[in-house]
Amino acid sequence: MNTAIDHWSPNQVSTTALRRIIIIGAGPVGVRLVEELRRKQVQCQLLLFGNEPYDLYNRVQLSHLLSRNKDYTDIVMQLPDATADFQLQYQQQQVTTIIPHKKVVATEVGDIYHYDHLIIATGSKPHIPIIDGVNLKGVYSFRNMRDAEMLLARSFRSRRIVVIGGGLLGLEAARALARHHTQVILVQQSDRLMNRQLDIKASEILEDYVKRMGIRVITGAGVRKIIGDQRVEAVVTRDGGMIACDTVLFCAGIKPEISLATNAGLHVGRGITVNDQLQTSHENIYAIGECCEHKGMIYGIVAPGFEQAAVVADCLAGGKSSYQGTQLISTLKVVGKPVCSMGEVAEVTRRAKQSSLAYQNKKTGEYRKLIIHQGRVVGACAIGDWPENRRIQEAFLTHRYLFPWQRLLFLVRGRLWLSGSDVQVAQWPEAAIVCQCNQITRGTISAAIAHTCNSVSEIGKQTSEGMVCGSCQPLLQSLLGIDNKPLALQGAVAVFIFSLFAITASILLIVVPGIQPVNSVQISSWEFLWTSSYWKQVTGFSLLALISIGLLMSLRKRAGIMWLGRFSYWRIAHTFLGLLALVVLLLHTGAHLGENINQWLMINFLAISAVGALAGISISWSAKTSDATVRLFKKIGYWLHVLVSWPLPGLLAVHIVSVYFF
Repeated sequence: MNTAIDHWSPNQVSTTALRRIIIIGAGPVGVRLVEELRRKQVQCQLLLFGNEPYDLYNRVQLSHLLSRNKDYTDIVMQLPDATADFQLQYQQQQVTTIIPHKKVVATEVGDIYHYDHLIIATGSKPHIPIIDGVNLKGVYSFRNMRDAEMLLARSFRSRRIVVIGGGLLGLEAARALARHHTQVILVQQSDRLMNRQLDIKASEILEDYVKRMGIRVITGAGVRKIIGDQRVEAVVTRDGGMIACDTVLFCAGIKPEISLATNAGLHVGRGITVNDQLQTSHENIYAIGECCEHKGMIYGIVAPGFEQAAVVADCLAGGKSSYQGTQLISTLKVVGKPVCSMGEVAEVTRRAKQSSLAYQNKKTGEYRKLIIHQGRVVGACAIGDWPENRRIQEAFLTHRYLFPWQRLLFLVRGRLWLSGSDVQVAQWPEAAIVCQCNQITRGTISAAIAHTCNSVSEIGKQTSEGMVCGSCQPLLQSLLGIDNKPLALQGAVAVFIFSLFAITASILLIVVPGIQPVNSVQISSWEFLWTSSYWKQVTGFSLLALISIGLLMSLRKRAGIMWLGRFSYWRIAHTFLGLLALVVLLLHTGAHLGENINQWLMINFLAISAVGALAGISISWSAKTSDATVRLFKKIGYWLHVLVSWPLPGLLAVHIVSVYFF
């Protein structure tokens, strides 16, 4: 495995100059701290304690193991390699005692280990309510590998399972168990599922989705007791209802594992109390993850623990990092359905100048909601695909101001940006978070790719990206350029609409006869625009200006002038200018094709507009599919547009000379 510390034996004080660091807890947060210490090049002898008889594994993905989507080998974690200055040992035994004033820990077999710094990362344990029947056979919890193995074995002979708890863990467990052809009843004490992450409407949509999977859902009904003679036979809900079953699974929350700290005399509240450097009441002892309490907050998700691990590693490396709390953002797949929640959603603080915006597409099952205070996002939640998810997170974290038209667009289309919600990941701001579990930015990942990382697994090894829940791996594929799905073009909808109007206008100007003069002097008319010499010059030179700008814009990409804004915005402007030029052409000519050179000029301009519009439609279409035929049409339309544009400058020059000199 990894190089062991041969000379770090129990009951001995270190004789080397290297600091001795002990980590209690070999879950994802404890392993992350090992990686951070290695990354910070902290010179130390490091001893990691885990109390389970298994190789290190990612408990975040235990539900995948239960549903048999993944094997045990898929969730195994690896420790970093040891070096001469970074000596590493992993012990599979339980620490039973901490003696702070002696700076030692004792294990279950009586061994004593001395430390210079101690980090407690014991996580949490499942909350089991004190009710009758919890000790009957057939009652389980779901927190570790042993629980998963027992549930897997049980699921083959169980016929009716009651899952208690409608949070993420309960939902994932219910889904996994339902795949074994077992009837599953989900009981939630609150009035809705995921009541801490979702509002009422989002929870209703999620509940309907869960029910369609064949899982029965009962909300607003906690369990009063479990009935059975040695084995589970039924549960009784608080409203007196009875549900027959042979298995009960508790997923009703967690409690910080603080028994070691309490017995050691460390200050505790609901968790082990820590300061901004994650130090406990003893300066050489730290606590991170679900077992610690920082400024009254206990986080029940893995991402804050990773942030805390980075802070502790920096402090042990001599840095001055401080932990200021974690913004609560969850981007998950719950029972296979994308769910997003950030900030204030379930319990919203009442403020002046605060509003909420909601969008729902019943056909696709999408629901999105924003809580906005003084023009800035303070909370958001969503059920279903939300391509703008990461951009919303960035707006939430940076307190970006949302303009009124963005809010209107959200109400109508469920999006905030006209430039397209499917912006390529490479175009995200460097500070935008790609991996929510690890808080890794787009800039960090791009730097790793530039530093010879050529696959998702290589990026994971260097940055830990995509190694926890795995939901960000499609984003990594996009950055690597190996995503099989076409990335939508920015402004594709706007280009399509303008192009559609342009081709319609071009056809009408060719087919429909010119506007005939008005005979009655009592009827107001626009006829003066194309009959008056003055106004004909105004519209003519306006048209010339629009054509000139359009031609210059088409040269922008070919000249390599890429610093004047994004090309996609120029494409939208170019398409809109073409449409505007058709309107001015109508005012200049009254829809008359003219004769001789004027007719050739008119036909050429309409051909440019029609072919350009077809190219615009093909470009917009290509944003939705990777079909080879569509790409071919796009290429043909583009080159035809270029080809028919060449005669235009010459025809314009002849037209101007003929008007003013002949």
